[in-house]
Amino acid sequence: MKIQLPANSLNEVGGSKATTDRTTAGAVNTDAAAAPAASTGGANVSTSALSSEMRALQEALAATGTADIDVAKVAAIKTAIANGQLSIDTSKIADGLISTARDLLSAQSKS
Repeated sequence: MKIQLPANSLNEVGGSKATTDRTTAGAVNTDAAAAPAASTGGANVSTSALSSEMRALQEALAATGTADIDVAKVAAIKTAIANGQLSIDTSKIADGLISTARDLLSAQSKS
């Protein structure tokens, strides 16, 4: 069985759109009003200004070393588990679950 290529090659699909043009060698265009690039066989990616700002903020956050997770606390918990020294207050967990359930039920009854 021989498979033949379709009449309209994938290279021709979407070539006229500036934001999806992937024909420039390794170029990354962050200008929202990007012009179509010349065909050289590489990749061109255009992003919006908001996307570029988000990437810059993520890089700045990563550079500061701050994160949503307290890495030192996680390491201390891992060590306590490994040494068999982790104590869990089950009544505190139960109180939290009951409190959450009450909040959800009261929010449901208000609507």
